[in-house]
Amino acid sequence: MKNLLLTLAFLSATLTASGQTMSREAASLVARGDSCMRMNDTYNSMLCYEQALLLGSSDTVMYKLAQCYFKRGQYVKCLALTDTLMADTVVYQHIKLRYNCLQKMGADDSLRIDCGRQILAVNPMDAAVVTDIATYYNGEQMADTALAVCQAYYKLDSTNQLVNKQMGRALFIKKDYYPALDLFLDAYKNGDENPALLFYIGRTYECCSIPERAHDFILMAAEKSMFASLPIVKALARVSNYTKDRNNVLIYTQIGFELCQADSASMAEIFDIRAQFYDEYAHQYYDSDKLKYNTCIHNSIKMIQSALQYEPTLTRQYYIATAYRRMYDRDNERLWLQKIKDSDLPRTKANRSIFEYVDYRLDKLKEEEFFEGGKMSDDGVEVIMVKD
Repeated sequence: MKNLLLTLAFLSATLTASGQTMSREAASLVARGDSCMRMNDTYNSMLCYEQALLLGSSDTVMYKLAQCYFKRGQYVKCLALTDTLMADTVVYQHIKLRYNCLQKMGADDSLRIDCGRQILAVNPMDAAVVTDIATYYNGEQMADTALAVCQAYYKLDSTNQLVNKQMGRALFIKKDYYPALDLFLDAYKNGDENPALLFYIGRTYECCSIPERAHDFILMAAEKSMFASLPIVKALARVSNYTKDRNNVLIYTQIGFELCQADSASMAEIFDIRAQFYDEYAHQYYDSDKLKYNTCIHNSIKMIQSALQYEPTLTRQYYIATAYRRMYDRDNERLWLQKIKDSDLPRTKANRSIFEYVDYRLDKLKEEEFFEGGKMSDDGVEVIMVKD
């Protein structure tokens, strides 16, 4: 009996020294704090835990107090306690609390992601953290990293739709469209009709050159978002150019104009879509009605000129020049070709073909006009007016 008492006394002293036991008074305070927490009385539970912690260090009490601070929005105090808890060993519950705290604080992304990585090293099945980390990397266009994070989880569980959607998004960014579409559609079949998912399904169909299906899903996304999302409305207008819904393109682009008044790049893109709308109609009249054909091309040119006011680009100027050529309007074609030739833009690999075409076409215009009744002069072609 004496040996048993000595052993118990030794164990009690050891546990007290390690901070894992508490006095009867401290235990009573903790029990009272737990009771208050169950009633969502975080103020009195905080007071009880703080008093208990003053009576002796305990990881259990420290964690309970950190949880209490978190629920009260006292994130700095919560972080201080979790940092203390994690000083020696990393326990999943402790680091997850720290992670949640960093999220609530809107802390620097690198801090949150590093903390998330630590969580996955301890518990690779935390799908919420996997999803958050993959979402961050996808947002940074680091698709390979996002894909690796998702695939590591996918090997353990292939049915979590939150992770699978981010894996699909990473594949989409990498232009691996068909596997991405399978993942998106699986989430849709499981009841997810979030506008963002519908939009991604539609965009993926668009990239797979299946415009009718793209239109169906993007239209659903637009309707569910009440036509209030500019990217969705722009995509809907764009794909409608290639479907039976073409007559609504002007309506969709008008909504787009209203959504992006302060966004020059988006305004220019909306005008581009309208130009494409008129250009598509022009093709219908090429052989049957030259007047309607030219009218459509004129309208398309006006839209591109409007786009140029918001975002001047070489490709838009090039489009106008070639559009005038399609109408056999040499004066305006030459005018826009000369604008391109005289521009200050450097001749890079990306735009070299445009500048080469411009040089070729300007020379060709001189040649054509010469053989059609002009004469060569030092300044170029001087057109001879032939009287009837």
